[in-house]
Amino acid sequence: MFESLKSRMSGPWYTVFTPFKVDESIDFEALDKYLNILFRQGARRFYVMAYNSRYSQLTTDEIYNLNKFVIGTLKQLDSNNIVIVGDPIHCSTKQSLDFTIHAKEHGADLISLIFREKYFSDEQVLEHFDYIGQLSNFPLLVHEMPFLSGFDGTQMHWPHSLMDGLTKVPQIAALKEDAKEFNITCKALSLEPNIKIIIAGGGKAAVKKYLPHGATAWLNGISIIDASIAELFWQACKDNNNDFQDYIIENLEKPFFSSVVPKFGWHRTNKALLQAAGLMHRRDRLPLKHLSDEEFVEVQQVFNQVDLAWKSFRSNNL
Repeated sequence: MFESLKSRMSGPWYTVFTPFKVDESIDFEALDKYLNILFRQGARRFYVMAYNSRYSQLTTDEIYNLNKFVIGTLKQLDSNNIVIVGDPIHCSTKQSLDFTIHAKEHGADLISLIFREKYFSDEQVLEHFDYIGQLSNFPLLVHEMPFLSGFDGTQMHWPHSLMDGLTKVPQIAALKEDAKEFNITCKALSLEPNIKIIIAGGGKAAVKKYLPHGATAWLNGISIIDASIAELFWQACKDNNNDFQDYIIENLEKPFFSSVVPKFGWHRTNKALLQAAGLMHRRDRLPLKHLSDEEFVEVQQVFNQVDLAWKSFRSNNL
């Protein structure tokens, strides 16, 4: 099912971050500005998701409103934009179905479903997705985030048998691969072309590593500040232009992922980077504490370094 949709899913995907005003209400004006900027820079594939989009800080009604706003904004810009929205991080299967139907009614292309209940069996997980798929008849993206075992509480990766089982649910069109381990990612990639795989984590260096194993879609890192970075990187991948790929990895991505990300963590640093680029404020709602002014200075310095390298490359090569 959904072969036409899956064929359009190759390339970079862009996180939809949720900005907040000083009073902690959602800053829809800043969000609209950010989506329009990404679109003008070439972005056509957008993903509203559990953690990057701050669902854990939102009420159920706010998630509904956020999903509706993003779908409407992006489809108005271009009806061919592909938009994925999500369900709450912790909820029942029936509530996930409600969010799936809501996404379908408002014009999304897929819904991302995250399974955060403790794992007891493959059957338990597959029944969850099959129930939603059958009753909605809507394309599903499975967020393959490591489970907590229902038996001893330890973190565990998805069993290979469960990954194979996903192909038996016809409405599952895609999977966000979030294990960040080589063998597991390669296992996920073996599900292509039945299930489209979007790689998360590791940046463009990981994309390059997984290209020989069938990777054709990924979730962006440094390109959250400028979609043209990812679009040109993807073209370089298709053209086998290793020099351009390596320039982006070494001069734009590594300064960010080798310094402030390991020091402050991805989820706090990404919003700080967006503020450094003048795209939205870094503030979040507790319990996620945004970077202090002193910490933000370090992110600003890295952004300035990356921005200078990108402008220099563009002026000499584009």
